[in-house]
Amino acid sequence: MFGSFCPDYRVKSIYDISAKWLKRNGCDKIVVDIDNTLLPRDKSIVGPRALNWIRSMQQQRVNVALITNNTGDRIDGIIRQCGVGCIKRAGKPLPFCYKQIKKAFGGGKIMFVGDKLLTDVLGAKFSDHPVILVQSLGGKEHFLTRLMGSIERFIFNRLVASGKMPKERVL
Repeated sequence: MFGSFCPDYRVKSIYDISAKWLKRNGCDKIVVDIDNTLLPRDKSIVGPRALNWIRSMQQQRVNVALITNNTGDRIDGIIRQCGVGCIKRAGKPLPFCYKQIKKAFGGGKIMFVGDKLLTDVLGAKFSDHPVILVQSLGGKEHFLTRLMGSIERFIFNRLVASGKMPKERVL
């Protein structure tokens, strides 16, 4: 019943995703949500650990891009710090941004990573892309995201209870 909200994989953070694992699973492209996945929503400085993770992926020939439903100076600064492409004002979970990313990457298998079932996971699943759910970094949430939190917790708990939610692991 909730299959469209069920991620393919689940990790604690982006740091539990390795380029070796991605390549072994046929992916050399990864798209990472910004807010509360890459860094907390109320922060604008990308930490050295996140920057090193991005550089490490690139050094191991994994193309990295960012995605966000937001825009503005904060997002532009984050993109500059990371030095990678980004789809801003993406409109997740609507499929047009996923088509745009697939075209920009030249097709192929693209792994998506995010912290929200109702946007990140649902959008990737609707667009037939594999998706990894990470624990939210817990930064300040947009008020609409907070409102959707109870629905998301309900769906998450149902997926866990039914045995469909993947166990959290290191990839």
